[in-house]
Amino acid sequence: MKDIVKYCGCAMLLWAGLSVSSAGELKVAVADRMQILAGHRQLTQAMQRLNADDAAQKAEYQKATDNLDALRQDFQRLTTESRNVTASDSDRTRAGSAAEIREGEIRLGEAALKKFNEEHRRKMAARLQEMRQKYFAEIQAAVKAYAAEQQLALVLDSSALAAQSGVGGVLHADAQLDITAAIIDRVNQPRPPAAATSAPAGQRK
Repeated sequence: MKDIVKYCGCAMLLWAGLSVSSAGELKVAVADRMQILAGHRQLTQAMQRLNADDAAQKAEYQKATDNLDALRQDFQRLTTESRNVTASDSDRTRAGSAAEIREGEIRLGEAALKKFNEEHRRKMAARLQEMRQKYFAEIQAAVKAYAAEQQLALVLDSSALAAQSGVGGVLHADAQLDITAAIIDRVNQPRPPAAATSAPAGQRK
């Protein structure tokens, strides 16, 4: 889950609408943001797919880079041959012409590699943004729903990352206040199947 921490490390909104228990007490709970992210099965699977795609793209990029390096080496060899005073004029001319062709191939390869890298970065950023919007909104909704059910006025982030960075966090919390497991169970509940599309008006009985 380090990739999620790196790319999606924005603070989760864990504020629930103010509510007061029947005894007039302000009820507060804590939830570990990092544990919820790590325990979210769909998010974990999505990250695994994203990392697998990223690794495949990097392997393809490395293959193209190796091919480009081979072209550069061949260009250097041909350039050296074109300047070899001990070779015949025809051999030097032939080597020089081949070097010009290689130089053009190198320029095209460099441009293609740059475009490939930029497109990969753009696609990865878009997919991460989509994941962040989907799963963070889902977790936030789960926290708010649970807080409303349990009449919690406030849910604080108890993750070690927040505490160490000095952003939010909780200095101490009783174990009874921790609702992390409840939120993980909630976000991992099976989703209801999508409603079937109704038949066209002319086919309805």
